[in-house]
Amino acid sequence: MANNDLPAKIELVAELEGHDDRAWHVAWNPHRPILASCSADKTVRMYHYQLNTSSSDADSSSPLLKFSHTTTIPTGHTKTVRAIAWSPSGKTLATASFDANIGIWAQEEDEEDEGAGGGSGEWECMSLLEGHETECKSVAYSRSGSLLASCSRDKTVWIWEVHPDSDFECMGVLMEHTQDVKCVAWHPKEEILASASYDDTIKLYSDDPSDDWFCATTLSGHDSTVWTLAWEPTNGKYLASGSDDGTIRLWRITGGQMSEMKGECIMALEGHQGSIYSISWSPGKKDEKRIAEDGESSLGWLASTGGDGTVVIWEITERPIAGSDRSKLSSRKIAQLDAAHGVFDVNSIVWCPRPGLEHVFATAGDDGHVRIWKVEWKNT
Repeated sequence: MANNDLPAKIELVAELEGHDDRAWHVAWNPHRPILASCSADKTVRMYHYQLNTSSSDADSSSPLLKFSHTTTIPTGHTKTVRAIAWSPSGKTLATASFDANIGIWAQEEDEEDEGAGGGSGEWECMSLLEGHETECKSVAYSRSGSLLASCSRDKTVWIWEVHPDSDFECMGVLMEHTQDVKCVAWHPKEEILASASYDDTIKLYSDDPSDDWFCATTLSGHDSTVWTLAWEPTNGKYLASGSDDGTIRLWRITGGQMSEMKGECIMALEGHQGSIYSISWSPGKKDEKRIAEDGESSLGWLASTGGDGTVVIWEITERPIAGSDRSKLSSRKIAQLDAAHGVFDVNSIVWCPRPGLEHVFATAGDDGHVRIWKVEWKNT
């Protein structure tokens, strides 16, 4: 199906330049109008955004955003800053670096209103987490904010407990993977952690109340490196994974902390001509008419990107199976954008979590730029 025949379109909202080397990752603050990006230039750039109320855009449901660069954090990392993650409170930012360390950053308290730029206080490194032997590839906070996970080329996953005053305690070093660990992602409701690796597998971890963190199950099926993970955002019943094999796999996860955990691959999405480096799952903007007619419920939009420079948006829907407690998933490609960063690879794609902006996402590319996009249904 040609891009013009798809039911939705992807439009550029803003382009943010400034990094001196490839941009690896972007992260939207969950509560404040701040977007952060990190780069091989060892810095983190902070942007404030606001609705462009002066826009002449007649469609008020899809307002444009105005971005302004507020600060650049030198970080002090001696190598590439590969990934960043906001705490659920939005008050601290974690940076994962190829120098094997993780920085924990917080902004000095000030009297500025967040609408004036997210505050004017300086960002300071409150803690430096050491322990990994080599490059850190990913970092993620649990939904409660009480736990932080990190992973590394040293084949390990670390779980840190977050204490007051930016104090962190290592709760476990998980050595289940046999190769470089590329990504960690927390379940949206429970303290279940997923990790993806160069060994082509995905591991799910849980905390035994009477013991330590352990690997509850292994998901196998990809034919090459698993780069990226994204949980279904509302209930976490499904996990998506993107791989070097060019596919996205959707896994049904059953069980949990108090019962045996299992994962079953129920769908494989194909739409890229190369490695899938990043995926992100949003509640999306539902096509209410179509879903009502079909009797399905929406699980939101899954965005993917990677080495082919293409962005694909998939709508995932669920239909109960009569006489069963299981459901059948369906997917359809609703939008596609080729050459999102020109001839460059796209390293990261992340939906905005703020209410009303679930159809807005950011990408980071090897060109060093961050681009902001919006997805809109056509003819609605």
